[in-house]
Amino acid sequence: MQQLQILPPDLARRSISRKEIVLPLEAALAVVDWCVINQIPILGWEGWMQSADGRVGHGNAPQGTASLEGLSLQDAADICRRTIGAAALEWTETYPETTDRLHFCITVDATGTNTGP
Repeated sequence: MQQLQILPPDLARRSISRKEIVLPLEAALAVVDWCVINQIPILGWEGWMQSADGRVGHGNAPQGTASLEGLSLQDAADICRRTIGAAALEWTETYPETTDRLHFCITVDATGTNTGP
């Protein structure tokens, strides 16, 4: 199953990737909450950038987490919430003049999930 297919359409449409969950801060945190509610394991996150001209890449984005696969869903979600928020704050303070937009790629284990009809 493709990563974006597990999300509600309103969140999936906001992704800057057609295959992966790559969203701005608030939407990325909403995905973490969605995963907890729907019991979808969170494997980690990494930072992505979108330039003013629409190009997407890693650039100076935060590296993210190592694999969270061995953690409980709640522990993985707590780490993601804490580290995504801290990374966004640090990035904003480090690059105050940038026109790039920071996004977060949330990787989940979408195999065997059941999020609806």
